[in-house]
Amino acid sequence: MAEAALPISAHQLTDFTELAAARTAWASGDLDTALSLFVQAVTLRPTNIKALLEAARAFGGRHEIAAAERYLDRANEIAGSDKRVTPIIAQSYARIFRPERAISAFESVAALPPPMQGELATLYEQVGRLDEALAAIDTCIDRAPNAPEPKLVRGRILRRMRRFDDALAALRPLSESKGNPVLQVEVSTEICYILDVMGEYERAVETIDLAHQLVRELPQTPALHRKAKANNAALTALAASVSSGRFQAWSNRDTQPEPRVSGIAHLIGFPRSGTTLLEQCLDAHPKVVASPERLVFSRDIFPKLCKAGGGPLTLETLDNIPPHLLDQERTHYLDLMEQTLGEPLGGRVHIDKNPNHTSLLPGLLRLFPESIFLVALRDPRDVVTSCVLRTFRLTEFSSMLTSWSTACELYAVEMAAWLRYRDALSDDQWVEVRYEDTVVDVERESRRAIEALDLPWDPAVLEYRERTRHKLVNSPTQTEVRQPIYTSAVGRWRHYEKHLEPHMHMLQPFIDAFGYV
Repeated sequence: MAEAALPISAHQLTDFTELAAARTAWASGDLDTALSLFVQAVTLRPTNIKALLEAARAFGGRHEIAAAERYLDRANEIAGSDKRVTPIIAQSYARIFRPERAISAFESVAALPPPMQGELATLYEQVGRLDEALAAIDTCIDRAPNAPEPKLVRGRILRRMRRFDDALAALRPLSESKGNPVLQVEVSTEICYILDVMGEYERAVETIDLAHQLVRELPQTPALHRKAKANNAALTALAASVSSGRFQAWSNRDTQPEPRVSGIAHLIGFPRSGTTLLEQCLDAHPKVVASPERLVFSRDIFPKLCKAGGGPLTLETLDNIPPHLLDQERTHYLDLMEQTLGEPLGGRVHIDKNPNHTSLLPGLLRLFPESIFLVALRDPRDVVTSCVLRTFRLTEFSSMLTSWSTACELYAVEMAAWLRYRDALSDDQWVEVRYEDTVVDVERESRRAIEALDLPWDPAVLEYRERTRHKLVNSPTQTEVRQPIYTSAVGRWRHYEKHLEPHMHMLQPFIDAFGYV
């Protein structure tokens, strides 16, 4: 049977000057200008699907989800029943934090192109539907048997299913291919994870060392590393200058109450310290809603506040932020969080879970003087070990996690800042929750955090795993947090002690300060 004619013209799928200008502004990092130009492009050609999709992804990238969804809905209307456009629309839903809509759109297409079939598999994986993920990626591999990326996804899914021998069989042939360093990094990371679980500790280190070496050799890594060092110096200076008097003055600022929330909290610490486990427990409370690791504050709001206050990251800059801008950005922050969640905040306590926000605490307190800080602690040796034995999406922060030495250095910067801030905050503004205590008695530690939020206990907290069964978990530990709580990660560092030993002088002050022996 002949294929139905495409109900949209080629003109509606082509690029044009104004759209290219918007794309260029986005690529250069001028995001505000880019959004304005995308609006102009869509206004100029309101039925151009390419413009609608690119605008949707840009607005989604800035957490302006309502606008992004309007553009995608319009693209859907224009495309009608033609399923050749649907996979790209589905892909766009995935980019704007709407995985269920993306899955539904992908599933509506009878025969997805292999790359889109691979994306559907990854979405199933992210929401915990591992059997469906494996079936989808196997279909993808059948259709594109020579593509290495689907085989990586298959190995990762098998690893998440704890079929370690099968995962290694899928991954090892990929580890021998050359020419794609990003793929090689991901393959080595997966193999390292499996070797660690199997007790092959030295081979795990050798494998992850290869991955880190490849990351360090990427063209963008040296510049990111230099920026990270400069950021660390500025953040250390900021932490050294704080005082309880300054924090108290900010806390006394007269702010307009925000009816959408009954409280503002921030779940901080350091990556791999148990923030995801604690977040999922607390998010199960009916009077709590958590937003996991969004860039709303660090990328979109904090730089704007600092610029308005004079520029450099100092207490004086934070002091000089105009009060009207603070009020405006408080509202903007909650608007974006609400849009990203896809539901009203509904008068609940909002928890912003982001371990990378620890050293930015003064900015969080300046914006939300009523903030409560929940700090996830874990043995510093286990934290660094867990960070080094994996790779992260490459950023300034993660560029420091590519060796034992620099990972220890970054931990020291972040947690020294926390110790300074802890001394400057009042006792009712923070609580520390230790990972080791949580895995032994999750109810007791969850109760401590709930009490710090001034909320009554609710037994739903203990049913958090049921809620995460098919929920998108925005964390590398998405598989682990869906499993029953286990204690095997406690003391994991002892298997890697000789690699930590040369750098222990950086960790020892925090081992002592946090009461680890």
